[in-house]
Amino acid sequence: MRKHRSLSGSLFGCLLGFVIFSVFSLSAAAQTTAAWTWMGGSSNLDGSGGEPGVYGTLGTPAPGNIPASRWNAVSWTDGSGNLWLLGGTGYEASSNTMGVLLNDFWEFSPSTNEWTWMGGSSPTSSQPGVWGTLGTPAQGNFPGGRSGASGWTDGSGNLWLFGGWGSDANGDNGSLNDLWEFSPVTNEWAWMGGSSTVGYPQDGRPGVYGTLGSPAQGNVPGGRAGASSWTDSSGNFWFFGGTGYDANGKSGYLNDLWEFSPSTNEWTWMGGSSTLPAAKNASGWPGVYGTLGSPAAGNIPGSRIAASTWTGSGGNLWLFGGSGYDSQGNLTALNDLWEFSPATKEWAWMGGSSTSAGCVTYQLGLVICGGQPGVYGAMGTPAAGNIPGGRAAAASWIDGSGNFWLFGGQGYDSAGASGNLNDLWEFDPSTNQWAWMGGNTTTTNCMYTPEGNIICRGQPGAYGVLGTPDPGNDPGGRLGASIWIDTKGSFWLFGGYGADSTGGFDGALNDLWEYQQNTTSLPAAATPTFNPAPGTYAATLSVTVSSATANATIYYTTDGSAPTTSSTVYNGPITILAKPGYVLETIHAMATASGYSTSAMASATYTIELLPGFSVAASPTSLTVAAGQSATTTITLTTINGFNSTVSFGCSGLPSGATCSFNPQTVTPSGAAATTTLTVNTSATTAALRRPSSPLFPSAALAAVLCCFGWKKRRRLQMLLLLAVCGVGLSLLIGCGGGSSTSQSTTYTVTVNATSGSLQQSTTFSLTVN
Repeated sequence: MRKHRSLSGSLFGCLLGFVIFSVFSLSAAAQTTAAWTWMGGSSNLDGSGGEPGVYGTLGTPAPGNIPASRWNAVSWTDGSGNLWLLGGTGYEASSNTMGVLLNDFWEFSPSTNEWTWMGGSSPTSSQPGVWGTLGTPAQGNFPGGRSGASGWTDGSGNLWLFGGWGSDANGDNGSLNDLWEFSPVTNEWAWMGGSSTVGYPQDGRPGVYGTLGSPAQGNVPGGRAGASSWTDSSGNFWFFGGTGYDANGKSGYLNDLWEFSPSTNEWTWMGGSSTLPAAKNASGWPGVYGTLGSPAAGNIPGSRIAASTWTGSGGNLWLFGGSGYDSQGNLTALNDLWEFSPATKEWAWMGGSSTSAGCVTYQLGLVICGGQPGVYGAMGTPAAGNIPGGRAAAASWIDGSGNFWLFGGQGYDSAGASGNLNDLWEFDPSTNQWAWMGGNTTTTNCMYTPEGNIICRGQPGAYGVLGTPDPGNDPGGRLGASIWIDTKGSFWLFGGYGADSTGGFDGALNDLWEYQQNTTSLPAAATPTFNPAPGTYAATLSVTVSSATANATIYYTTDGSAPTTSSTVYNGPITILAKPGYVLETIHAMATASGYSTSAMASATYTIELLPGFSVAASPTSLTVAAGQSATTTITLTTINGFNSTVSFGCSGLPSGATCSFNPQTVTPSGAAATTTLTVNTSATTAALRRPSSPLFPSAALAAVLCCFGWKKRRRLQMLLLLAVCGVGLSLLIGCGGGSSTSQSTTYTVTVNATSGSLQQSTTFSLTVN
C-alpha cells in the first residue's frame, strides 16, 4: 500500500503546516494560444526561504516596489480593475524569519505594472490592529496581521474582510471573527462587526448562530481561518467551513454555511452544523454525498479548510477539494466537487471521490489518509473521467466564458505522490468535464520522511523572459497564492509557498504572474520524453531523451534545477549508475527549435534499488575421474550489495550411481566471498563398457569355409588362388581378436544450485568418467 502524508492538522496552524516540513499541443505555425508571463518579483530564493519587500514611499507607486514573500494573503479586485493585497504569512528579512503574520496593504495597477504600499506595517513582527469605533471609518484604523482570511468586493467597489488567523487588538494571536470594510475612494478602513479580541485563552470566539435561515443583528460566525467564500449575483457574501470555533467554543474543522448582506450588515446561518461532534477526539463532520449529480436537502460537504470556489453564471456556488473529512470521516486532501443553489438551499455532489485513497496507522495511533491521485487525460481535451487530484490551497478563478480554472495547491499528482502542484485545469459547468490545460502531471524534488512517506517540494518554475508571454512558461508548484482577475479577463497570481526556478529551494515566494488566454506567439516545441519510463529499476540505466519537434536541441539538468539554454546539451544517453542501496535521480529537460518557443519542462524521476544477492562459480570447471573414484572442485560464493544470509548447496546432472557432497553444506558470508568444497563420488558401474563391432568377420569366415570346401578336385592354379584367399581370411579372423574389449569415456554437465530463501543461483562444470 502506498504511504501518504496528511495535508492538515486540527487547527489553522496546520494549514500553515502544509509548508513546514505546460505543455500546449500546437502546429508549426504561429497561432493564438494561452500563456503565462512572469511579470515581477524574484525567480530564485537562493536558499533564504523568502524575499524581502521593497516598500518605497507610502501611497506612491514605483517600478521597484514589490511586496515581501508570503502565502495565504487575502486579495480583491476593485471597480477600476486594480488589484489589492493584504497580509498573509510571510518572510521577515531583517531576522530571516518565516511565519510572520503580515498586515501590510498593497495596490497593483495592471496598466502600469507598478505596486503601491497603501497601509499597514512593513514586516518586522506580527502586527496588532487598530479597530477604532465600530461602524466608523477612520484614517488610523487598520486590521491586525493575519493569514487565511476571507475577502470580497461589493457592488460599490468597496473591499470587505473577515477573520483569519491573526493578531487581535491586544496583540494576542488566534482565530479572528472581525469584519472590516475598506473604501478605495477614501482609503479608510471601518470595523463593521465581530470581536476585536480572540478571547484569550480560548484563541477564538464562539459563533452566535441564531435561527437557521433567519438574519439577525446578533448573529456572527465564530473565529476561523481558511474558509471557502463566494459573492453571489446579488452582491451578498457567502462562506463555508474553515477551521475555528463552533457555538460551544469547541475548535475544529467546521461545515457551517453563512450568508452576509452588506446592505443590512447582518449574518444568516444557512446550513451545516452549529456544533462540532461531541466526541473529544472528533474534529469535524463527514460529508453526506447523496447521489452523484442530484441535489438534496440532506446533502452537505464534509468539514474542510482551504477549498477552491467559483460562482457560476447562474448564481450557483461551486466548491472543490480542500483539506477535510470524507464520507467515512477520514481527514484527507479531498477532490470532491460540489454545487450549491442559493435559491433551493441544496447541495449536489457533482464529481470527484467521496472517500480517501486509503489510510495507514502509525505509532501512537496516528492515522494518515492519502488523497485521490489526479486523472489527467490528454492535454487540452476535456473528458468525463478527468479529475484533479485531492488538494488544498489551490488558486481558482472564472474566465469570460463562465468556465472555472484551477491552479496548483498542495495535494496529490497522477502517481499519488504528495507535494506542491503546478498543474492547470479548466472545468466547463455546462458539460461537467475537466480538461488538463498545462503544468505537470507529477510533482518532483521529493524526500522520504521517517515514516516512509514521500514529500515533494514541487516542480520548479519555468520563468522565461520577464514580461514576455511564452507557452513554455509555468509557475512552480505552490500553495496559498493570491489571485485576481483584471478588467481584460487576465488572471494574475502572486506568491504562495512553493518551488523557485531552480527547484533546489522552496519557501515563501513573491513572484508575480499573468495568465492570458489570447496571446499570439510561436508554438511551443514538443516537450521532451524519456526512455525508459520513470520508475524503479534494479540496474544501471541508460536514459534517452527525445523531442517530437524536428531538429530540436534538448537541454537538461540532473541537480534539481530547471534547465535553461545554458544547461547541458543532450548529445546521447544519460547514464544513471547503480550503487549499493538505492539511487534517486531526477532529470529535467526542455527543447528548443527554430520557429518554436521553448517547450514546457519535462521531468522524470528514476529510483535504482539494488537488492542484496550473490553469485556462484566452480574452480576447476572440468573434472576427470575413473569409475569408482572421486574428484573435487571448489565452489566460490560472491556477495552482492551486502548479502549476508545462509546459503545451502545441491547438485544435479550426475551420472547414474554417482553422488555429491559439500563441505561445508551451508555457508553464511559476512561481507566477503565464501567457499565450499564439492566432492563427486562415482561407482564401479558408472563407466559404460562395450565390445567393438567386427565388420570384416563375415568375409573372413567365408574364406575359411571356402578353404574347407575347395580343397578337393581343383586345378593347381585355382588351388593356389584359393589358398591365398584362405590365408587372408584367416588372418583377418585372427586379427579381429574376437575375445578382447575396451572401456568408453563419458562426459556429463553437472549443475550446482545455491539457495537462500527465494534466491537461487547456479553454476556448472563438466565431469568425465573413464
